[in-house]
This record gives sequence, structure tokens and C-alpha cells, in this order.
Amino acid sequence: MFHHCLPLLAVIFGLALSACQSEPSTAAAPAPTAPPTAIHAPAAAAPAAACAYPRFDTFLRHFGSEIALQETAVADPLPSERVDVNAEPEPRMVSENIALREVTWPVMPDPATLPEAGREISVSGQPDGGMTVLISTPNTSNQQRYHFARRPCWQLVRVVDEAV
Repeated sequence: MFHHCLPLLAVIFGLALSACQSEPSTAAAPAPTAPPTAIHAPAAAAPAAACAYPRFDTFLRHFGSEIALQETAVADPLPSERVDVNAEPEPRMVSENIALREVTWPVMPDPATLPEAGREISVSGQPDGGMTVLISTPNTSNQQRYHFARRPCWQLVRVVDEAV
């Protein structure tokens, strides 16, 4: 009587065994998805950590005094506006994009040297999270605005020279 049931029991046992073996691999399948999430999370935080000077005040102090930092923290090309005093019938603002290789260094004077040159500096935040630095000579039209944005670190993204 058991001889007739042995093939059937072998099939049932085989199916049960394969079902049991496939369960751990199904249960193990979600585990590999967890490490990529863990791997991607530190990578997403890496750009912020890679910024040498995440605080703008610290960045500005170094940017003004280190040409090497200026060379790496300036947009390429750099949008620039200046007054064309030779324009007719009167001076007007002209815009151009200056390739990084054509930028004159330093692109911005060192804030620490401004008082001895009779110049002033003011820094203001912008609604988009950027910062604007205004460097001016009192009672003159000699003023320059430097616009900075996070990309992901601070970067000079536009210069406006209103000196006539």
C-alpha cells in the first residue's frame, strides 16, 4: 500500500522542500535593497561635506584673499555687467559672459584690505538663498556687486561693475 504513495510523497516532499528553499531567497531579496539606500545617503551628504567653507562669512574671507579659491569658485562663463562709458548717446550697461580662462585675477578685492583703500563692503542675503557683496567707494559711482550662489558650494555667479 505504501509503494503506491511513495512517488506521490516524493513529489509533495520535493515541492515542500523547494517552497521552503525559495522562501529565504524571497525574504533575503529586500535585504540587498537596504544597503544601496544606506550607500546613497552618505553620498548625498558628501557634496555639503566636500565644501571647504559652507558658511558664507568664512567663505568670503578666504575667497577674497586666496586667488586659488577664486579660480575654483567662479562660474564658467562668468556673467558680467559693466558701464560702457563710450556708448552713444550716453553711457549704458553692457552684459557679457567671460570665459574662466579670460577672467582677470583677483576677480574680487580682498575684503580685509578695503578700509585702507577707502572702500566699504556690505553683504546681504537674497530671497533665493544667494548672497550679494557690494564693494563701494563712498560718494562716488565706483561700486561693484558680486553675486554668489550655492552650486552646491559657494560660487561667484555674476559681477556688476557700476563704476563710471
